[in-house]
Amino acid sequence: MRTPRQRILCGQVFLIRISDMTDIAIPPEEIRRRKSRRWLLLAVNFLALLIAFPIVWFSIPSGPSVSLRDLLLGTVEQGPFLIQIRAPGILKPRTERWVTSNVSGTVERLLAHPGSLVETHSPLLKLSNPTLGTELQKARFALTRTQAEATAQQAQLEDHLYTLQEDLASAKAQATSAEMRVKADASLLREAVISRLQYETNRLDARNDAQLVASTEQRIRAFRRNVAAQSENEQSLVASARADLQTAEANIQALTPQAGMSGQVQTVSVQAGQSLTAGTAIARIANARFLNATLAVSPDDAGEITVGQTVEILLPNPEEPVLHGTVERVSPNVVKGAVPVTVRLAGKIPKGARPQMAVTGVISVSHMTNVLHVGRPVGVQPDSKGVVYVLSTDGDSASRRPVRFGLASSNGIQILSGLTPGERIVLSDTTQWGPRMRIRQ
Repeated sequence: MRTPRQRILCGQVFLIRISDMTDIAIPPEEIRRRKSRRWLLLAVNFLALLIAFPIVWFSIPSGPSVSLRDLLLGTVEQGPFLIQIRAPGILKPRTERWVTSNVSGTVERLLAHPGSLVETHSPLLKLSNPTLGTELQKARFALTRTQAEATAQQAQLEDHLYTLQEDLASAKAQATSAEMRVKADASLLREAVISRLQYETNRLDARNDAQLVASTEQRIRAFRRNVAAQSENEQSLVASARADLQTAEANIQALTPQAGMSGQVQTVSVQAGQSLTAGTAIARIANARFLNATLAVSPDDAGEITVGQTVEILLPNPEEPVLHGTVERVSPNVVKGAVPVTVRLAGKIPKGARPQMAVTGVISVSHMTNVLHVGRPVGVQPDSKGVVYVLSTDGDSASRRPVRFGLASSNGIQILSGLTPGERIVLSDTTQWGPRMRIRQ
């Protein structure tokens, strides 16, 4: 039967009783030696931990950190610096026209659709409005009636004028006869053939006949002026009726709106069956062979742009050629947070270019030969003082440093002081960083 192990401490014999084995006695000196060795090992291990802990502690970087893969870095360079402004935009037709309805009506059918090529007199759609047909008939009848009334009035005036002219002729004949009789009576009076009273009576009649001639001539002159005025009035009435007829005819023609220019239909704003009022936009026509670009430039950069500066227009498809042009107009207003800049394109427009296509414009502002420059950090403004984070030589950390900036480009900015060539800085947003940031590789 096996017995438990037995051990004697403090100078007694330590026995190990194992079945089928002989008990062995361990001397006390050996026990003390083994205990000393154990404590020595514990002391050595503890001392090693005391030495290693501060080494490890101080070797581990402390403080906030950021991954290098999340950063956008830039290297300070000394050399030529092209100041460019990059801005988004769209292509727009150089000439375009909105076609509106001149009359009200209902759309019967569409004759043109977006993409249709049209000429000046090409019809776009067909409207119906029975009221306009009735107004046309009324205008025709009104013109005919006015012309007839004018003709009748003119005939009546001419007839009255003829009557006055006959009265004048009769008065002249009577005056001539009276004058001849007075001359004859003068001889008879000298010969005492007639009395003095008879002679004076004849002279008075002659004077009255002469006055009648003068009065009739004055009446004719006044009547001629009246005839002219009446004629002008009748002519104005006829012209007004004719204008009403022309308007009615134009309204009938307006039931078939025309393009008004050669080009391509860009948009059609109506559909069949729709009721339109006068002034309703129908379609937009543009000449797609001649395009301009309208860029949306930030207000901070717009001050450096002037008319005549060269511009490169990049199309969305990189296989398409780069378009070249010049700044034609800089808007004085800010529209939706940006300043519109119109670029007049030169040369042939590629087939892939379309109106309203999104493009990117690169405006060349100026060229500097020997300038210290770097990529533009987030939030940095030209001609200002700012703070950037400069990477250490080993790239393990970045420290804050004040810098003075000069002129800016869309992809870089001039350094006036604070940096040296070859230094690397953080271009990403660092607004939440502290004085020093650890960089995780």
